[in-house]
Amino acid sequence: MQVILGTMTFSDQVDRDTAAQMIGEFKAAGHHELDTAYVYNKGNTELLLGELNRTGVLDDTYLAGKVNPRNEAGLTPEVVDRQLSTSLERLGKDSLDLFYLHMPDLHTPIATTLEAVFRHYQAGRFRHFGLSNYAAWQVAEIVELCRHNGWMEPIVYQGMYNALTRDVERELLPCLKNYGIKFYAYNPLAGGLLSGKYRSVNEKPQAGRFATFDEYPARYWKADYFSVIDTIAEACRSENIAPAAAAIRWLIHHSKLADDPTGHGVILGASSLAHLRQNLTACEEGPLPAAIVEALDAGWEEVRPSCIKYFRP
Repeated sequence: MQVILGTMTFSDQVDRDTAAQMIGEFKAAGHHELDTAYVYNKGNTELLLGELNRTGVLDDTYLAGKVNPRNEAGLTPEVVDRQLSTSLERLGKDSLDLFYLHMPDLHTPIATTLEAVFRHYQAGRFRHFGLSNYAAWQVAEIVELCRHNGWMEPIVYQGMYNALTRDVERELLPCLKNYGIKFYAYNPLAGGLLSGKYRSVNEKPQAGRFATFDEYPARYWKADYFSVIDTIAEACRSENIAPAAAAIRWLIHHSKLADDPTGHGVILGASSLAHLRQNLTACEEGPLPAAIVEALDAGWEEVRPSCIKYFRP
């Protein structure tokens, strides 16, 4: 399974020197794909990556970026052009290796957006096209429009998937398989909840994703999620496996992605070098003991009724 380094913490929790070390160790481990977005930290993530690019840190990497409709006029041709141009300028790049539509825009006709994206593809401003946070029916519509019009088709979908958030399994993953689109899983640790560091729903952190982004508490900061964390942590302790490592190993070896892992991927975020090292080590380890898999499966059944949808309206 491919391993991708998520950079959302860069410039916020991770400074320039640490980011350079993280990318260096990530590459030394045999991985090369970096994931960023126009909106991350109000553009400061891309600016930091641009500084690293100028010093050669990004050499031999595969870089993905995203255009986002939030706080803009949607995914109009003008927004697509402005955000892509700004991202390339920040990053110090002439083109991206992979360019995503970050989430749906329900106001701009998708054909209008796709035609604009295709013009940038023809101009050589990106090599591959991807989608993120779209519903399965929207993915099907996009692929069929691309095929009908001779536009580039999406090759990858980036979505929310972890041991306690499995909504993608019901309809999205079969849709992607039908169209030959690979899947990259973000939030493999459920925003950190599956790391075991959060123990009570009544003790919200003052920093990090749960403090900064409204969508993270909506996804994971729920009483039923916390009710299963202790059981999962105890199963991990009994096998001397860190909960975070168990979550990553579940995705690689026991999730629906494990049936066809060659093109699928997991996106690792990290707030420290030590955190990244632990996650990279977990990626090299084998399947989990049955007791941990059973605890994760039981936890999923308990939280399934409140699990957030995989797509964004």
